[in-house]
Amino acid sequence: MTGIPKRLRIAVVGERASGKSYLLYDLIHAFGLLGYQPEELPLGYPHSSFGTYFYDTFNSVTGGMRGTEHYACRPDNHYGAWLSKGTLGWRLEVDFLNIPGEVFDMGKDKDRMGMFFNLRKLIERRGKGLFFLSTWRNQAGLEKRLIVTKDLDLTNGKSSEASNQNRLGNYLNWDNLRFELQEGRYKEVNRKPVSGRYLFKHLTELQTDSLLLTIEQCWKNITSSQEMSLEDYKAKQVLFYFYPLVYCQQATDLIICDNLMVDSNVGELEERLAYFMTEGTARPNAYLAFRGADGILRNCSSVTKTSLVGTTTADASARNLLYEGMVQEVLREIPDAGTASVLPQGWAYRIRQSLGDGVGQAFWHLLNATACKKTFSLCSVLGKRLNLYELTQQQGFRLPPHVYFTATPVDADGRIYDNDPADMTRFINDENGRIRSFTAEVNSGRVQHMCLGSYQLLTDILLQNGIHSEGLHQRGEHLRYIQSMI
Repeated sequence: MTGIPKRLRIAVVGERASGKSYLLYDLIHAFGLLGYQPEELPLGYPHSSFGTYFYDTFNSVTGGMRGTEHYACRPDNHYGAWLSKGTLGWRLEVDFLNIPGEVFDMGKDKDRMGMFFNLRKLIERRGKGLFFLSTWRNQAGLEKRLIVTKDLDLTNGKSSEASNQNRLGNYLNWDNLRFELQEGRYKEVNRKPVSGRYLFKHLTELQTDSLLLTIEQCWKNITSSQEMSLEDYKAKQVLFYFYPLVYCQQATDLIICDNLMVDSNVGELEERLAYFMTEGTARPNAYLAFRGADGILRNCSSVTKTSLVGTTTADASARNLLYEGMVQEVLREIPDAGTASVLPQGWAYRIRQSLGDGVGQAFWHLLNATACKKTFSLCSVLGKRLNLYELTQQQGFRLPPHVYFTATPVDADGRIYDNDPADMTRFINDENGRIRSFTAEVNSGRVQHMCLGSYQLLTDILLQNGIHSEGLHQRGEHLRYIQSMI
């Protein structure tokens, strides 16, 4: 393709069972609904493909979705694609990282964040001479890019294989790396000095285990101007979470996930992220995605639920009309803590708790933090430029911008799929005795994915990054407000 590629880096953050994996599944499908098609990835692409995401995330026997495990993060834990669309003259390069909320569990004194910022500053000050980029290549043309010290010898010495389980949950040692290089028949083809800034700029292309091992090996040189304990940094897991912390500072977009069906501390997570954004240099676009829209849609009026009847499932206006109707019904109930008809019991309180009651709390706080170094204003549906405080006072709108209600188990015909009692990780629909499995129906092409909420979220992400999608002129009043330009 011609033209300069457009790059999206999407950090998806949430506590356990917050719906991160389900949302990413939806977003990948939403790219297809918007007309984006994957290109063939180059041999040296550092991340896993969208197809690999489905393989890694779904149980091929049951069709159920695996939860996100505690894991040592490396470039292949990313999932990405090069996407093209119709006659566009450029490529859309997108990758995303599934980040557990525990990464930002700082403790009372916010130790981990402060320690991370301090370590980053010290590493970035290092010029060439301490860190070396070691490139290894095998006969198939595959490359590994390690960070080592000048004299480290990886061709000789002890080697040992790490189990898959140990590799998933822990970073490797030099003996494990020697084994992997030998097994893959890699040969070192180049070694050159690089600066500390290079490490951060190219982190997602580097072999993470070698980088962390070299930081530990060079600890005294890195921290010579300060008294910093390596053991303290290990105890606070600053090094273990080094990769996702750096990625969040490189992300173009940050999505917070919240599951309305379980208790969580998403408000606290948003406050911690706001601190991280305020103290650091990262200013990604921020979004909040509630999981549970299928439970809301089930209780919506017949007018809302039948808005797709007689329309083409690929029609953006039909999808937006359904979503607009659902959000309008939700907005009528959020302020009321009493008996609700659309929101199941307790959901209105949960939503208000995650949003915050005004500027400076929960998601409002995060919006402020990510916006504080931008020329910030939000456009109302009337075209008047408003700041965040004015938006909180505006009558008729009780959601901050960029907040979505999302659901995986809804197909484009409006069928809602329920958790299978025999396997709570998968969704089924019982229609007059005919049992449908959601993933089987969607992946076989027998039905199309609704991508309820996630379709609108992706449209918003693209819009905030200067990419206009079909259907933007077919949005209702509330959706225009939710997707306000920053």
